[in-house]
Amino acid sequence: MKKGNNNKFIIFLAIFAVSLFFSLTHIAAKEAVMKLSPWAVAMFRFITGSLTLFILMKLTGKRVELQPVDRWRFVTLAFLAVPVNQITFLMGIHYTPASHPALMYATTPAWVLLLAVWLRVEKLRWWKWAGIVLAMIGVAILFAGELLSFRRENIFGDLLILVAVLSWSLYTALGKPIVERYGSLETTFLVITFGMFLYLPFGLIPALRADYSQTDTTVWLAILYIGVFASGVAYYLWYWLLERIRPSQVAIVTCTQPPFTALLAWLIFGTVPTYHLLFSGLIVLTGVFLMVGYGGTKRGIGEA
Repeated sequence: MKKGNNNKFIIFLAIFAVSLFFSLTHIAAKEAVMKLSPWAVAMFRFITGSLTLFILMKLTGKRVELQPVDRWRFVTLAFLAVPVNQITFLMGIHYTPASHPALMYATTPAWVLLLAVWLRVEKLRWWKWAGIVLAMIGVAILFAGELLSFRRENIFGDLLILVAVLSWSLYTALGKPIVERYGSLETTFLVITFGMFLYLPFGLIPALRADYSQTDTTVWLAILYIGVFASGVAYYLWYWLLERIRPSQVAIVTCTQPPFTALLAWLIFGTVPTYHLLFSGLIVLTGVFLMVGYGGTKRGIGEA
């Protein structure tokens, strides 16, 4: 196998892993927040995630020397990825139907591309818009009936979810130059650890006051999964991909999560999928292969 093809295979494997971990996170998080305060779940999630990344740093023998000029850049990334993203998401899901976050997060690659172009991190190309539009159409097909359910009473929740989407998009676009300078694991460790401390003022009191009487082994296993595999491994792989491909190519992974989650719900809970799932999945995958397969890999800032 040629080196270029081998690199693409590894990248697609990482994309599959990120999509799998994040899709299972939706299922695990639902189990956890049904019996424990979402604010407490988020706090335990990022504490566990920081510890996971610390262990990975030790196992790989990696160290990071933070340059003084980059301190506020890391704080900004941490603030976007943890407090802003989590608080707006947790508040938003209480005021909007469950399908709306999935639909709105499917717009992430479009926002990332616009921000990356504005920041001169990458350039506009026809295959980027084509891949993004295909993936977003695929998600829209999955939630065909929900596209008409955006009502006035949901506006507040939808706006909060939009802030969460924009914060994650900015976190991705701004992270490109940082991750190429420091490395994916080192950057993710610092971002999640800083983010954990930034989240403590918001999450510590709710966690102390939370009702733990309903928690059982399943809840703690769900939180452990979210912390280790979502905030730890998946966040690391997100920046690992960002180190090797364009921000918009990484962001299109968010479009694979709704059909992937629906598929996993079928395999785990026996929820019978509709023909929308198959059609949606095929279109989303076409968009992903166009973005990553046709576009190839580019590490340099501002490259096509």
